Amino acid sequence: MMSRALHILYIVFCFEMGVFLFVLPWVPLWSKNYFVGHYPMVAGIATNYFLRGAISGIGLADVWLAFYELWRLRRRLGLVHSRPEK
Repeated sequence: MMSRALHILYIVFCFEMGVFLFVLPWVPLWSKNYFVGHYPMVAGIATNYFLRGAISGIGLADVWLAFYELWRLRRRLGLVHSRPEK
């Protein structure tokens, strides 16, 4: 099992990478860089909305993974208390 610090670092990394992948395809830097300017084939691929959406979807999946791992860590540390039965 991972130590607590490594687990938290993994969660932060997944969340940050997910947000980065979710946002990056939609900023101007994506379509205005060296490779897009010098290689027409790369420009055609990089400006394709389906590719942008797929990369954003991977980012959303990564954010979901971070929340899932946070949920698991919370349960493993015993921070969740079960409801008392009535």
